[in-house]
Amino acid sequence: MTTLFEYRTGNVIYNGLSTALDFSGAGIRTAAFNRERFVVPNSSYADPANPGSFLPNNSITTRNGGADFFTDGPRYTGVIENYVNSAAFWKLRELALSYNIPLSKIGVNKYIKNAKITLLGRNLLLFTPKSNVFTDPEYSAFDATSNAIGFTSISQTPPSRFFGANISLTF
Repeated sequence: MTTLFEYRTGNVIYNGLSTALDFSGAGIRTAAFNRERFVVPNSSYADPANPGSFLPNNSITTRNGGADFFTDGPRYTGVIENYVNSAAFWKLRELALSYNIPLSKIGVNKYIKNAKITLLGRNLLLFTPKSNVFTDPEYSAFDATSNAIGFTSISQTPPSRFFGANISLTF
C-alpha cells in the first residue's frame, strides 16, 4: 500500500465562482437561513443617540428572504472580501493497494514469473477549513487559458476523482 497525503497552508483563494452562485441563488450561503428574512451576521447600525458610533445589529433583518441581499452587488456580491478565504487543505492525493498474486493461484505456467494487481485512486479526500464552503483550493484559474493560482471562476470544470486498476505480469 502506498499513500500520498498533502497539506498546504498560508495562502488564500478568491472564489469568483461563488459570486455567480450567490447571485443566482444556487450558493450554499443563500440557503443558510432557509431563504427567510435574517439578521446579517456581524452587522451594525448607526447609533441615533451618539452620532458617529455604531451598535451591534441583533434585530434588523433583510427586506425579504435574502434575495435582495445576495443579488446586491455594492453591498454583497461586489465586496471581494466576502469571497476570500483560507486555501489551506489536507488532501489524500493518492492511494494504491497492491497484491502479489501467488503463482500457484494462476496455475502451472513456466512463462509468468510474477503477477500483481493494483487498485488506485487519486483526489480521494479533501479537508478544508470551515471558512471554505466553496471549492477545492486547487480548482484555480481565471479561465482555460490561464495558469493563475488563487482565483476561481465560473468557466472552469471541477476537479475530479480518479479510480483505476492495473495488472502487471513479469515474464
